Amino acid sequence: MGPGPRRAPRAPRPMLCALALMVAAGGRVASAFNLDTRFLVVKEAENPGSLFGYSVALHRQTERQQRYLLLAGAPRELAVPDGYTNRTGAVYLCPLTASKDDCERMDITEKSDPDHHIIEDMWLGVTVASQGPAGRVLETAT
Repeated sequence: MGPGPRRAPRAPRPMLCALALMVAAGGRVASAFNLDTRFLVVKEAENPGSLFGYSVALHRQTERQQRYLLLAGAPRELAVPDGYTNRTGAVYLCPLTASKDDCERMDITEKSDPDHHIIEDMWLGVTVASQGPAGRVLETAT
């Protein structure tokens, strides 16, 4: 007797399970959004190497003044001149206006001893988030 009919090679079971998990997870994680092309809001930084806009969040300010702000992280921004550091990163508050250069750097003061805390290249602004209307703002460094 000769050899029987040849079967097609089967994929290993772990590979099929991994593929099924990737497909299932991809359906839940995926999201999309539309950019408004008619009413653009473009903001620019003075320092092109700052990675301005690396992270962005929309925040609603309710104290002192009612307004919406874009929070823009610039993790490679130059430090405020203090004699201790050169590059710390920064977070900017940008009003929703047509002006490209009206962002203000958030005043974040570190009152610690620079000899004990590494703040040079700390990438402040790598993540920014808003807690919502009248909430707090979170900015992180690595």
